[in-house]
Amino acid sequence: MRDYKIMSARLRRFIVGVALASIAPTLLATTKGPDTGGYSGTDATVYSFVDISGGSGGASILAGADDGTATLTMPFAFQFYGKSYNLVCVSSNGAVYFVTSDAACTGLNDFANTDLSVVGPPNDHPAVLPLWSDLTFQVAGAGAVYYQTVGSSPSRRFIVQWNDAYPQGSQNPVTFQAILSEGSNSILFQYKTVTLGSGNRASNGGEATIGIRNTQATSTQQQVAWSFGAPVIANNTALLFSKAKVAGDVNGDGLVTCADAAVVRAAFGSRRGQPNYNANADQNNDGVISVIDLSMVTQRLPAGTKC
Repeated sequence: MRDYKIMSARLRRFIVGVALASIAPTLLATTKGPDTGGYSGTDATVYSFVDISGGSGGASILAGADDGTATLTMPFAFQFYGKSYNLVCVSSNGAVYFVTSDAACTGLNDFANTDLSVVGPPNDHPAVLPLWSDLTFQVAGAGAVYYQTVGSSPSRRFIVQWNDAYPQGSQNPVTFQAILSEGSNSILFQYKTVTLGSGNRASNGGEATIGIRNTQATSTQQQVAWSFGAPVIANNTALLFSKAKVAGDVNGDGLVTCADAAVVRAAFGSRRGQPNYNANADQNNDGVISVIDLSMVTQRLPAGTKC
């Protein structure tokens, strides 16, 4: 009987262990934020890598580069911390910066990643940092950075993919991507290969900075600093950064003002798929910018506001 009780207790512990293991991913899900700009980050999102390398249709840049940058024009305006951007500066070192001119991307030297809670990237550009680290394409077997727009308006996705980039001193490469989504203005990081083997300090993001930030973020706290020099990511995982929607906030600055009403008026009468259609202005999401959308904004203006 005593042996039976011991075995029963062991069996119960085994069953409980299996049950806990099966729900561990849910229990271990991490969310950071919101920051003062309303953005949060989470690893509770679906990994679905969109490979745009090779024959998949993506254009390549920065092949053979070490500490290289290139300016790219997005086919849609992307709202980031209340501002609209069409230009991005892509770095071989696993970073994307929002810029207003090609000159802002020239000569950028960002091989030394920083702790975002202390100091931002060089030139303090607004940035999305999927795996900011000292990476190179200047070694045998290295690939390139690829970029491509997929989908159709108003739900296009602009993808930047670092394909077979080598952390300095590593014998193995990493492959990952950042996806900027039209309309939702969400930012998705996807990690295909970041586990580099035992003893490799760069494995799983161990020598990288990961997160998003606005300019002057160290003082405004408009940033979600996911990690710095910590092995917290893994193969076939993803991180999603997005901003909680405020009803009536069309331009994404976190407030409902006359500027939001102006955006609705500018798109008034347009329909989904037309050039001047603005998904954020379509407050009731019926595919047409109408008096209803304008009313939904103006009703949320501070008392006494007249536009």
